[in-house]
Amino acid sequence: MGQQRKQPPSPMLGAAMAAIGEASEGLVAGNSRFRHSFEAPIARVRSDPNQPRRRFNDADIEALATTMQAEGQLQPVLVRRDPEQRGAWILVAGERRWRAAQFSGWTTILAIEHTGDADLAALLENLQRVDLTPVEEARGLQRLLTQKGVSQAAAAEMLGRSPAEVSACLRMLTLPPEFLEQAVDVPRNVLVELARLEDGPVRNHLMQKATDGSLTVRAIRDARAATPPPPRRPSSTDYWSALERMTLKLEHRKAKGEKLSEAERHGLATLRTRIEALLEF
Repeated sequence: MGQQRKQPPSPMLGAAMAAIGEASEGLVAGNSRFRHSFEAPIARVRSDPNQPRRRFNDADIEALATTMQAEGQLQPVLVRRDPEQRGAWILVAGERRWRAAQFSGWTTILAIEHTGDADLAALLENLQRVDLTPVEEARGLQRLLTQKGVSQAAAAEMLGRSPAEVSACLRMLTLPPEFLEQAVDVPRNVLVELARLEDGPVRNHLMQKATDGSLTVRAIRDARAATPPPPRRPSSTDYWSALERMTLKLEHRKAKGEKLSEAERHGLATLRTRIEALLEF
């Protein structure tokens, strides 16, 4: 039997194998450390009910939709699996993009699954947006501290801000809640200065001016400078010092032979009775 002749490789098969090799270089490796994007059906994605951001401007969403129609979706949204509905997703970050895609009538949106702390990711993503109102930012920071146990120093580091900025932002929440609901367009520095004022008629008047849009930081500082400081509440040390001074004064009068008046004797007797009652407590 003669030696079998070796068939030359098929040019078509060789071209196909080369194409597969080139394509495989762009595929995601099975052991990749990164999570990769996929197309999520918009009808299967819902907003997070605990979304820190509550206000969305319709004009901004429409403008973003126009940009996405022209340039495409340049950044995926973050989603997590919906525990209540199989095959559905809950937004972690990117609600403006999701709303813009809905506005444009898209059926899918580019997404990345997030498996970490969804609340923390959503809070950090929203807190780094430039279009948050000061009150939305302050409430988001408060949630970061109270719900996630993050310290003010750690929050400042996460967000690339100074601890003083974080402290000033949180201080805005000491203002009355009903005022903060109306303070959507009040500048951040005005809110911070208002929060430094003591509660009272002066601050109430200035808050009204703030909601009218006629308040400046200079006006607040001038009002604070013109307002006398509240009376200092005596400490326990002050009480003891006053009692000691009164005792020494009475002892000095006794040494000089001065007699107490009936009113003074009555006052001291009453004070002795009250002190004895306290000592028996």
